[in-house]
Amino acid sequence: MKKFVMIFVFSIYLAADSVFVAAAANMSYALDALKEAFKKQYPNIEVKSTIASSGKLALQITRGAPYDIYLSANMEYPAKLYEQGFALTRPLVYAKGKLVFFSKSAKLKDIAKLSTIAIANPKTAPYGKAALEVLQKLHIPNVEKKLLYGESVAQATSYALHGAQGAFIAASALYSKNMRRLAKFAHPVDPKLYTPIEQGVVLLKNSEAARAFFVFLLSKDAAKILEEYGYIVED
Repeated sequence: MKKFVMIFVFSIYLAADSVFVAAAANMSYALDALKEAFKKQYPNIEVKSTIASSGKLALQITRGAPYDIYLSANMEYPAKLYEQGFALTRPLVYAKGKLVFFSKSAKLKDIAKLSTIAIANPKTAPYGKAALEVLQKLHIPNVEKKLLYGESVAQATSYALHGAQGAFIAASALYSKNMRRLAKFAHPVDPKLYTPIEQGVVLLKNSEAARAFFVFLLSKDAAKILEEYGYIVED
């Protein structure tokens, strides 16, 4: 990945400009920190962003949404966009996500006793797909009747706080202001129970501002921030 990034390195002198980032819901909190760090390096570039499920954002891109960079929670959606000609770069893994089980009343080993379990929609949200894999491997009886689907992993987190007895959420969600004090109710999920959540990025528009943020996202400075927000970043 480093060799690829080096190809993109260029000298930048930018007047006021902007970059529009479409990011998967699990990036809600880390993205703010990334934008702040990027702003210090490129004060003349405004970073705009929209947050939604990976699948919803991918669909919007195919329908002409004016995004410059797409941060997905998996590699599948970015790969399809590249194959279909909507992305300028092949998808690169910028981070790996971690799944946790959140419940104020039970640990993961006791999940069969719960009546409601929130997960992101596995059809459009990679964290929901991972959660479904876990549930299938745990062989929870009548689990389909217990599931409460959120459009994104962020919505599944909201359900965890308001109604659901348990939820599978992104580890990164624990770094929000509301969740930090509740981190004691988050229980690790064995990564062997689900396919690694490789999160991919593609460049959609060839502007100097977009290229600048793309390179920054794959830098050591960005990696440090992502790790602080619960992600795994490999060299």
